[in-house]
Amino acid sequence: MSKLFSCSLIAGFLAVSSFFVACGDDSSSGADETEITGDEGNTGDPTGEVVDPNQNPVDPNSQIPVDPNADQPVTNPDQQQTVDPVTNTDPVTPTSSTTTGTAADASALPTNANAKAAQDMFTTWKARWIISLKDEINGGSTLDYDMYQGSRAKELLTQKMGKFYDNPLRVIWDGGNSTNCELTDMTTWGSVSFTAALRKKLGCTVSEGIGYGMLIALFHGDKDLFDGLWAYNIIARDNNNNGLMPWELQSFSRTVSTAAALDADLDVATALILASYKWSDDRYKTDAIELINAILKKGINMENLLIRPGDTWSNKDVYNLSYFSPVALRLFNQMVPGAGWDAVLVANYTYMAGVQAAGAIPLFPDWSNAAGQPTDPKNGSAASSYMLFDKESVRVPWRMAWDNYWYQSAESKNILTAMSGFINDYTGGDASKIPSNSFNYSTGELSTSQIVGQHYTGAYCLMGMGANPTWLNSCYKTFSASAASYSPVGYTGTYFKEILMLMYSTLMNGMFEKPAGI
Repeated sequence: MSKLFSCSLIAGFLAVSSFFVACGDDSSSGADETEITGDEGNTGDPTGEVVDPNQNPVDPNSQIPVDPNADQPVTNPDQQQTVDPVTNTDPVTPTSSTTTGTAADASALPTNANAKAAQDMFTTWKARWIISLKDEINGGSTLDYDMYQGSRAKELLTQKMGKFYDNPLRVIWDGGNSTNCELTDMTTWGSVSFTAALRKKLGCTVSEGIGYGMLIALFHGDKDLFDGLWAYNIIARDNNNNGLMPWELQSFSRTVSTAAALDADLDVATALILASYKWSDDRYKTDAIELINAILKKGINMENLLIRPGDTWSNKDVYNLSYFSPVALRLFNQMVPGAGWDAVLVANYTYMAGVQAAGAIPLFPDWSNAAGQPTDPKNGSAASSYMLFDKESVRVPWRMAWDNYWYQSAESKNILTAMSGFINDYTGGDASKIPSNSFNYSTGELSTSQIVGQHYTGAYCLMGMGANPTWLNSCYKTFSASAASYSPVGYTGTYFKEILMLMYSTLMNGMFEKPAGI
């Protein structure tokens, strides 16, 4: 058998009676820092945490084997492998871990896939959720915009984009409720009149929205939107000590938190790589590689190669499987070969397969530890929902379906097959019977938590993409009818639902086109 990881590198993967075993801890010492960090759900409220500096200090000493003076991560000379969690004998190697150039599987799409439906949804979404710096100034905002208009912004944007981008764009997040998110003195934006409450509600942007927004802009061919969001991301990343994007910012004015949420950085880097091929511009690729190296330094736990929730979670044994983007890791391996991204892909797929197999049902909990057990992240957002297939894990089917659509990996298909088989059996193949309540991963029972919406239906549909066409086609009809009748009104905590609804529609309707050369 080939050489395996040492215990310190395989923590959380080796099969034992409880399925996993963790060896070693992830504690570290460093400067104290109080931050708000975490992810955002669909409730309209931030699910970030106020980090206890004595519990979760920022580690100034990276555990990642990276030369700080080099432009590229140092290549690990040892070929790393992991252990099959079922047999505990043979190394698990994803069938497409280093595959490039695989054509997207058009046969995986719903029979009645309709690109126009996604395009129309995009037009509506863009008008509702994208705002520019000039929009805010023209609407009466008196915030200090030096962060995006000052000399540092001019220098950095010119360096990275080739020119000063004077009107960056952001995706509105409607979860604000305090002066931290206030658009001071804002009166109007198009047809929207700002009340005092609305000024506090719409002033913030979260990093995941920029990541999703850049992917959406890319797949809809909107280069102006893409570049405007990229400009926003560039300046935001300059305000995080680790080169990642702060998870929450007040408008174009300041950071509310400098801590990162890693799913956003994975999505931004992915979008930049794809843009470099789609629009033949190496500036995107150069910035992508810089971000990829930053993710490697602070976003990967080198004790077990799992993706951390953020850059300030270094001593927390908790992970979020909806952050795992196989497509991102495959592209990172292509951009920075030899940096170990193939091993990170293996480790995270092994972990995901184990978590799925260990549950009462083949869905996923919102949060889990390295041993594969549902775990409260203790960030104030999930004390009663961490064990549910809920507002975090609702994104897992999209990431698996995307990997299966582009790379036809056995790992993604196995996971999708188990999920789609479960929901098909539960509903008798009738997608209109998808329950309104979340499933409890630990018991298999329905919870009292509801995340009703087209994004929730779409996630269940995507479970069948490339794995269960009968279920996919049935579910797609339900999703499409519901999406067509959806009429967005006001800003009532629908940011999360509408952005995921659009993302899922864009994929199911065949608009996730793979750029030539990927």
